[in-house]
Amino acid sequence: MDWITCTKSFVTVIRHGSLSQAANSLDISNSALSKRLSWLEQQLGVPLLKRTTRHLSLTDAGDVFFQRSQTLLDHWQQLITETTATNEEMSGTLHVGAPLSTGSHFLINVIAAFCQRYPNINITLHTITPGQLPDLNLDIIICSEIDNFNSASYIATPLFSDNARFYASPTYLEQYDPIESPEQLTQHNCLLLNQHNHVQEYAFDNGLTLGLQGNFTTSNPEILIASAVEHMGLILISPQNVQRELAHGLLIPVLTHLQLPQQTTFAYYLKLNYQHTKTKCFIDFIKQST
Repeated sequence: MDWITCTKSFVTVIRHGSLSQAANSLDISNSALSKRLSWLEQQLGVPLLKRTTRHLSLTDAGDVFFQRSQTLLDHWQQLITETTATNEEMSGTLHVGAPLSTGSHFLINVIAAFCQRYPNINITLHTITPGQLPDLNLDIIICSEIDNFNSASYIATPLFSDNARFYASPTYLEQYDPIESPEQLTQHNCLLLNQHNHVQEYAFDNGLTLGLQGNFTTSNPEILIASAVEHMGLILISPQNVQRELAHGLLIPVLTHLQLPQQTTFAYYLKLNYQHTKTKCFIDFIKQST
């Protein structure tokens, strides 16, 4: 007999509400389970359960012990998880949710590097709609801050902040006079991240408001970036999403001092009573990559 085994057995009995069901769950006999409970009560010197032939209930002491033991067992599981993680290569599947604006370009680059660093972890990337509430089927959601979201069941961790800026291909810019003032942007073809409107108004962090228009709109950031690379016009997008194009000279910044207000990208994940090692590792990896 030991404290951990007997305490786990006691908690299992309360959660199932039945000795026989708890015994089946633990794969032991009813008599073996009863011996564990009796040992626990003897060590504590107080009765924990009121037993009848048809009913099982907690004593006052049993209720206190049950509440506290759940927390202690969760901490024990956390200790085991974190300790074994230091000596074992992490493995398994991580389910990540992200809207197209985050997942299409920036997150793919991070995932590619992460998979190279942790080859035994599989990642499934799910596309979510902007503002979608966290999903219990996902280990983590990467997106902009969700308005009015306040849940005791989830943790929101800021990953990075940036400001959307203007970019265009060198070939497109060579066709026109140099862009030296924000007002000139209204005369250019601006490729817009939107499904419907070809004219949109934007408020910038310096207080300036501009109405931008163009002949092409899309809800897919990947296509928006590709259209700019094909010299169709200017785009207003997060620099995180065009790192590759900037590095290869396919796009260059325009009016670098003009940018949208800062926007923060968050990681939302379920609050667990023990550390989810893969999730934490992935979050830390993103922070190091930005």
